[in-house]
Amino acid sequence: MTHAHPELSVNKNLAIASAFRQRLISGNPVFGAWAMVPNPSVIEVMARLKFDFLLLDGEHSPIEAGSLSTLLPSTELHGAPSIFRPRSQTASDIKTALDAGASGVMVPMVETVEEARAIVSVCRYAPLGQRGIGPWRASGFYDQFADYLQRANDATTVVLQIESATGLDNVEAIAATAGLDVLYVGPSDLSSSLGNPSAETMTEALRRVANAARGAGKAVGIDIYLLERVPELVEMGYSFFTIGSDIGFIQSAGRALVGDIASCLDGLAT
Repeated sequence: MTHAHPELSVNKNLAIASAFRQRLISGNPVFGAWAMVPNPSVIEVMARLKFDFLLLDGEHSPIEAGSLSTLLPSTELHGAPSIFRPRSQTASDIKTALDAGASGVMVPMVETVEEARAIVSVCRYAPLGQRGIGPWRASGFYDQFADYLQRANDATTVVLQIESATGLDNVEAIAATAGLDVLYVGPSDLSSSLGNPSAETMTEALRRVANAARGAGKAVGIDIYLLERVPELVEMGYSFFTIGSDIGFIQSAGRALVGDIASCLDGLAT
C-alpha cells in the first residue's frame, strides 16, 4: 500500500522566492539585513527577526556558496527570502547558490552591459538565458523538478551592483538589460571610485542610478546606515534597502548592555 505525500507538491523555497520577487516588482519598499556568520542557528535567529529578506554575504564574509544547503533550511523554516552575494561574477558560485535554493543573487562590481548580460544568462533558464539544469535542492531534491523549471525564471531575483565610476558611466545600458530585477548601489565603493566626492555630487550619482533603473522598469536599491535617509531615497525611487547585520546587532546590543552595566554600578557607588 502506498501513501500520498501532498507536501511533495509544494516547493517552499520557490514559493518564498516567487512571493518576494512579486513584492519587489510591485514597487513596495523592502528592507533586508546582512547575514555574515555561516552558522545555521545564527541564520535562523536572523530569519526570526522578520526582515523582508536576508542578504547572505559571500563577498566580505566566510559564507561560501557551497554552505548554503546547510544554511537555507533555517531561512525557509521562517519564510525568509534569501539573496546570496558571491565574491565575484564567477558563474560557478551563482549556479551553486541558485541550485541550492537561494531566492536570488546580488552580484558585485558590474561595470558593463556585457557583464550584466552574462550574469543574467547564468541566472535564467532558456530561452531567457543559459542556466544549467541541475536544481538539486531548489527543486526539492527533484521531487518538484518540472514545476521548478517552469517557474524558476519568474521566481529568481537578480540584483546587480553599481559601485564604480565605470559602472555609473554605463548605468543606463546596464539597466536596460533584460532579465535583471534590481540595480543596487554600493555607496562606499562608489564614493571611493568617484574620488570621495561632495555630498551633492554623490546625491546626483544616486539619482542617476535611480533614474536609469526606473526608466528601464527595474527596481533600485542601496545599503543604508541611517533610517533618516529613507524618505529622501524613496522619493528618488529607491525601494530595495539593506540595513544592519548579524555581527552589527551583536556588537550594538552588547555594547549597550555593557554601558548599562557601567551606569548601574556607578549608581551603586553613589
